[in-house]
Amino acid sequence: MKIFAWNCRGLGQASAIHDLRVLLCSCIPDCLILMETKVNVSSLQNILTSLNFPHHVYVPPIGLADGLCVAWQANLDMEPITLNKHIISLLVFSTPGPPWLLFAIYGSCSYSFKRVFWDSLSSEANRFPGAWQLIGDYNSICSSNNRSSNCGIDRGSRLMIEAMDNLGMISIPSSGFYFTWSNRRNDMNRVNSRLDRGMANEEWWGLFPNSSIELLPQTSSDHNPQVLSCFGQQSTVKRHFRFEAA
Repeated sequence: MKIFAWNCRGLGQASAIHDLRVLLCSCIPDCLILMETKVNVSSLQNILTSLNFPHHVYVPPIGLADGLCVAWQANLDMEPITLNKHIISLLVFSTPGPPWLLFAIYGSCSYSFKRVFWDSLSSEANRFPGAWQLIGDYNSICSSNNRSSNCGIDRGSRLMIEAMDNLGMISIPSSGFYFTWSNRRNDMNRVNSRLDRGMANEEWWGLFPNSSIELLPQTSSDHNPQVLSCFGQQSTVKRHFRFEAA
């Protein structure tokens, strides 16, 4: 299974859709995660149809802000669980092994919402008795070397680090680039940060021990796309699953 995740910073321009099409042709993913789409429901449906993604769930933007989408090919069996502007979670049944939980992430930029975001995500992850994996744009860093400037760790990023420790998240190794976002300035004010990443619990790594992420070059967006390749052991697919009570 291959997952493409990208903060596209808007799909309202033909150039952005062209860039997305070229990127998808280069990696041919089974699942597509898009953040900050900034287009309405009908426009997104037309885009996904043109890209040959028959299934999707979408939390549309409020005005011209946000927009979070997960789309997938016919070969995948996925069941949406949670949908809001920061998290879409889905059960994945079509990969070898037992079902696992995929979180598509678009982290809040506001500190006041970051705690709500991490509390909500942690609650759902703790209730799930199996493997889970997160990928997306967290709008936070998890260490001081995740940013080119010497700004240290902000309060919102400390919440992310705390959640990573409490949930036992393990970062998925990546290649291609280190930083995943740039303010694109060409002077002393240029800032690069590692805002996008994939993480998973130990159970997920048991299913996909050879997984990795390739970071592709920036195009129309100031974020690098992520391509997660999930490689694991072959076994029987089981579709029986029940969440634990809250």
